Amino acid sequence: MLMMKYRKMRRLIPLLMLLVVTGGGIAIAGREADADAIRQRREAARHYYLTAARYSALGQNAEAAELYKKAYMLDSTYAEAALQYGVRRWGMPADTLSTPSERAESKRIAKKFLKEYPGDFFPNLFLSNVMERAGEFDESIAVLEGINRQDPGNTDVLMHLSALYLDTRQFDKALDAINAYERIEGEGIELLIRKAGMMLAMGDTAAALRETDRMMAKYPANTQYAIFKGQLYSYINRPDSALKALTYAETLEKPGYGGPVKLQLADYYRATGDSVAYDRKMYEALLAEDLDFDTKNEVMAYYLQTLIRDNADRSRGDRLFTVLREQYPHEPDLLALSARYNASKSDFPQALDDIGYAIDMDHTNPEYWEQAIVYAFMLDDHQKADSLYNKARQLLPKTPMRIYSLAGTNATVMEQYDRALKIYQLALDENFPGQHISQKADMDALGTFLTYDNINDLISLYTEIGDAYYKKDDREHAFINYDNALALDPDDALTLNNYAYFLVEENTPVSDEDLEKADDMSRRAINQNPENPTYLDTRAWVLFRKKDFEKARELEERAIELLGDDADEAELGEYRHHLGDILFMLNEPAKALEEWEKALKGCPDDSLLRKKVKDRTFYYE
Repeated sequence: MLMMKYRKMRRLIPLLMLLVVTGGGIAIAGREADADAIRQRREAARHYYLTAARYSALGQNAEAAELYKKAYMLDSTYAEAALQYGVRRWGMPADTLSTPSERAESKRIAKKFLKEYPGDFFPNLFLSNVMERAGEFDESIAVLEGINRQDPGNTDVLMHLSALYLDTRQFDKALDAINAYERIEGEGIELLIRKAGMMLAMGDTAAALRETDRMMAKYPANTQYAIFKGQLYSYINRPDSALKALTYAETLEKPGYGGPVKLQLADYYRATGDSVAYDRKMYEALLAEDLDFDTKNEVMAYYLQTLIRDNADRSRGDRLFTVLREQYPHEPDLLALSARYNASKSDFPQALDDIGYAIDMDHTNPEYWEQAIVYAFMLDDHQKADSLYNKARQLLPKTPMRIYSLAGTNATVMEQYDRALKIYQLALDENFPGQHISQKADMDALGTFLTYDNINDLISLYTEIGDAYYKKDDREHAFINYDNALALDPDDALTLNNYAYFLVEENTPVSDEDLEKADDMSRRAINQNPENPTYLDTRAWVLFRKKDFEKARELEERAIELLGDDADEAELGEYRHHLGDILFMLNEPAKALEEWEKALKGCPDDSLLRKKVKDRTFYYE
């Protein structure tokens, strides 16, 4: 596609620094008296330059910058070295190099290459990109215009120029560049979209519509142009014209085809609130032969999200699943989507069946195993969840940390704390060698293995390890792991909340230092999510321990309100237990007893709570 070439060119930018190695030669110095000394300096500069390029390719940018500098200092006429040294000097954050005069000097050095090789495409494109990132748009455009003068047929330059002209609101020039591109590469829907966008930005809606009509007349059998016309009318808020254009586009398709235009029509009906027509077009789109399975699966996922979000009639989703299941009986991704949909309806037995079939078709997909363990957990079938974890470890090429985390939580719920801790240790051993669950994390060693993708998993893991130790009545190691989690992210709300609560839990002596620590952590957690009932309960209990009973009551009542009457009975019982204690300290014993009695229904095994109800008084054991 026409736009694909442009996007590929954009992706070449990071590689240009390496490609520059192949360009040019060393500029000839004309005024050196000692030819042998000149030759030696040039050879040394060449050596430094090539070594710097290797360092740059390995990502060792500091070393590369120093070597480019040496190459340039040895031979200031070496254009390639001037380019590489100049742009690096330009980007250095040092205060001494960030003044306007120093930035100008860096630019002057880098532009030596432009002067020496004005038509050399890749290096100058690289220089233009550096200038663009530095906000030097006029300079960037000037470099590209120079390349264009040398090579007016280079469509990569024309596309890049068009984008820069557009960014700097030079709409006429942007349009001229796109028209030049079109004369060389030919017409297409991508260019029409780009040109119409420019015309709209110029405020010339009529021109955008004329250009679209021209393309429709030239390619009358191509539905893409009619679809775009419908989109264009929707954008300028002419819904009747949009519907007319899309309906016309649908008539161009053969029976059983036209998936893309049916999706556009479905989107139109959704926007106008016609749910019957929306469902009909979604159904037709999913039957269309010219939509592949991946697109249909994505469309179905979006459709189901809207049903769930709007709390709509789920039978509509059931009908569409019937269509897709008949079309693609052997697609595991469809089964996984069906499992998520059934889980959203709290039909966890069916969700577990669906994902089980998906695993049978593809046992190497870790997301399927994660879903299965979650569904078993939600069914309180903890033995099944544990069995799934063991099978996943056998069949997956590598067990993700998420699966270790789920299995550890499952073992903790089963009160198999030692097993949970062994699972967590396995997760550390496989992903962060040298770290131990009972010790403070070695942050220097962790840095070798930490990535953007796994740091959040590790934070969660440390919090879960802390929870398991706490359930095992090992506060010392619980707090070590909470500290490990907070060392990685001091603002992790879940860790802050759990840590704060366990510091001040009922029937536990609390020092002034721990009370202040819990106060700070619970405040930080609640600031991040003020409507989280768990965090509100923790904050209320911290305030209770600080004897701020009025504020504690306000937050605890809000937590119970947010939790709702359909919440887990044990969790709701714990909140009502706290509220009863708060009310008793506010000298409202009758209301306190009422809350304790309600709490006891959810927490029948709580001996302290039973004692409070029996004796109608508040105290610690």
